[in-house]
Amino acid sequence: MNKKIIVFDFDGTLVDSMGHLADIAAEVMSLHFSVSRERARDLYHQTSGLPFSEQLKSLYPDQPEKTKMVSDVFETKKRENYFSEPIFPDTLPTLLYLKAKGYTVIVSSNSAQDLLDRFVKQLELPCDLVLGHKGDFAKGLPHFLHIMKRWGVPALEMVFVGDSIKDGEWAFESHIDFIGKEGMFTRAQFQKRFPGIPVLSKLAQLKEMF
Repeated sequence: MNKKIIVFDFDGTLVDSMGHLADIAAEVMSLHFSVSRERARDLYHQTSGLPFSEQLKSLYPDQPEKTKMVSDVFETKKRENYFSEPIFPDTLPTLLYLKAKGYTVIVSSNSAQDLLDRFVKQLELPCDLVLGHKGDFAKGLPHFLHIMKRWGVPALEMVFVGDSIKDGEWAFESHIDFIGKEGMFTRAQFQKRFPGIPVLSKLAQLKEMF
């Protein structure tokens, strides 16, 4: 693939954290909204990729005060054990391989910037840049535009790797190629939404593509 920059989502793509985050979301949503844990977990998956506050706003647009409170509870619980989430075993070898091949490796996530900075440093991931969620500066077009401006590259020289349908939508809306990673969504679900895209079962498969 004729790319210079490979951008990775973080949760569920580099780190095996989505199961735990879905558990927290199901707990707080079922407690504060009239929804079962099973349904809350499903809603979390359906809207994943957005910051949790935006997920709640999209699900409960007529309850702004409650969604703000529940989002704050979620973020507090997330911070309690976030740094013990396990890294996928092929994450570090794959990133080291890509760096050795000369690619620029970037993390783009809607987790808070301070959490990402600390976690990436703890994991010793060889990233050229780590971008988190700060106000209106979020995963998707804002992050992509920042990367293109900083490195002076067009969209066609970038690719985004993510584990959610929303990740793919952001990539295509920004005219950036997308590679899906199975986890929350299956290969069939990715390819139904984005026919013909590559879908990984493991990050190590990137070595066959780059």
